[in-house]
Amino acid sequence: MHHRHDITNKLWERIGERLPGSNGHTGRPAEDNRRFINAVFWIFRTGAPWRDLPPDYGDWKNTHRRFSRWRDKGIWEKILEIVIGDPDYTWLMIDATFVKVHPHAAGARGGNQAMSVSKGDSTQRYIWPWMRMVCQSELIITNGTTADCTKANELTKDIKARYLIADKGYDSDEIVHTARKRKMIAVIPPKSNRKAKRYHYKELYKQRHKIENAFLRMKQWRGIATRYSKNLNSFAAAVQICCIMLWSKIL
Repeated sequence: MHHRHDITNKLWERIGERLPGSNGHTGRPAEDNRRFINAVFWIFRTGAPWRDLPPDYGDWKNTHRRFSRWRDKGIWEKILEIVIGDPDYTWLMIDATFVKVHPHAAGARGGNQAMSVSKGDSTQRYIWPWMRMVCQSELIITNGTTADCTKANELTKDIKARYLIADKGYDSDEIVHTARKRKMIAVIPPKSNRKAKRYHYKELYKQRHKIENAFLRMKQWRGIATRYSKNLNSFAAAVQICCIMLWSKIL
């Protein structure tokens, strides 16, 4: 049975033989990797509880257990790397977005993970995580009170590019100086309160909408627009899975 959010034949041809349990790989043969991936796509695309997984996708307990195993082994990240291939880092765009946390995501063992309370009245206070992403694949998730600029250098430390494009939230001397040390040109407009205004390529800065468009596309998945996972690593894996779908569109 085909569902409209199942992975395409083109994507399957790219990753199918490189998954755990495939021919030529060690270990026990996997039972229908494609159906399993389709099931995980369905969960995060709809934001439904694992228990509501349609039976034709398989048993929900086994599917969730397998998703967690792939998460812990970094397999979702490896699949994303396969799909991306050799990226062009001429432009390196960085941005962040808020994601609302559903009440079901609270109460993890050891305490809530990467959550903070927003400003509000005493009867209604929302909890948010803060998701930072480079337009290729790197990702950091923190609580909502962490400033953008404090994570920028960590997020881009292993990436070489010609231009670093970001909004005013990343206008700091540390980020600009670090970019120069890494031989990148910072395309970041100066804040209004900066005394010595810094020049930036305005025409190139106009391209920054691409990473905002990426966030917009990602939040079409209900399981990304709202975090339901107690485990932060599960939500990070969900973002990687969503990025697999986005990159598959340009294969």
